Amino acid sequence: MAKRSEGYWARIWRDLKRHPSGMGGLVIVLALVVVSLLAPLLANDRPIVANYKDNWHFPAFTTYVDAWVPWNSMRNELKSLEITEGYFPFSSFYAELDGQSWKDVAESPDMGLALWPPIEWNPKKFDPSSLKLKPGESAEHVLGTDDQGRDVLSRMLHGTVVAMLVGLVAMSISCAVGITLGLTAGYFRGVVDLVLSRMTEVVMCFPTFFLIIAVIAFLEPSIVNIMMVLGFVGWTGIFRLVRGEVLKSREEEYVLSARALGLPAWRVMFRHVLPNSISPVFVAIAFGVARAVLAETSLSFLGFGDPSVPSWGEIVYQGRAYVSQGLWHLTVFPGIAIFLTLTSFNLLGQGLRDVMDPKLRE
Repeated sequence: MAKRSEGYWARIWRDLKRHPSGMGGLVIVLALVVVSLLAPLLANDRPIVANYKDNWHFPAFTTYVDAWVPWNSMRNELKSLEITEGYFPFSSFYAELDGQSWKDVAESPDMGLALWPPIEWNPKKFDPSSLKLKPGESAEHVLGTDDQGRDVLSRMLHGTVVAMLVGLVAMSISCAVGITLGLTAGYFRGVVDLVLSRMTEVVMCFPTFFLIIAVIAFLEPSIVNIMMVLGFVGWTGIFRLVRGEVLKSREEEYVLSARALGLPAWRVMFRHVLPNSISPVFVAIAFGVARAVLAETSLSFLGFGDPSVPSWGEIVYQGRAYVSQGLWHLTVFPGIAIFLTLTSFNLLGQGLRDVMDPKLRE
């Protein structure tokens, strides 16, 4: 019986597992994704599940609306909907009880069994009694607090959500635009390729960093605005990669055969050409996410980010004024998180490049 040949992606995975730095980057990236998904359940001033007046509630899950829906108008609309008490994700009923927080009713006789997060602090919660605490000075604040009494560890965990959202959403927009335009330009060539290539060169001339600052100058500082600008100006590299691969693939025999059979152009493009031209994009995505995270943290550090969002760059921006007072933790811990995130995505990108590029494979 003939042995089944190894598939392309199976070979890529096999080679990547043998790449130490690439696998190390992948492990850290997956850990960051898990932390960002579980952040509202790891650090929150609301219990994960609680029994109050013989009713079961899931108040910590309502934080996903605040953490994952950055559009203020949409968030307010979701909270204003008249949703039944049994539908916990968006109902403000589970966030507060008759105007009282869950901390206020924790010792109430109506409070039954409750499972609290490991860190019982909200990243936006002010604690006037715990200002400028250093790591180790308080058992409740492991990594200390800032000048407004907010828990640094809680803000660090929720800052992972911002970093992953900015990187992945911005690159999703870039991929959608770059792949579509690159596929169109490479397949149709001629005038279409000429127009799209010249348009790409114009977009490449835009200074991304200053363009974001210009947008923020006219609009309110928002993570959404930063993600949109990064996405709509960061697609040029993906366009050039896809275009080059499509120009080679469209001359292959399987593509010529599909065209000879009379298949429509869209089917040939998306069914036969694109799957064989998209592999270099994964390398660009890994490097692109790192650039997007660095851009967001840089903007927050310079004071152009959204001050209401717990971002690593915003923590560093806030802490730089207190370094001389010994509050080193406000710059060191987010700095380490930024370094690990950028390094992990770069290592993953280099690993994918080494195993996908035939010229670099041993």
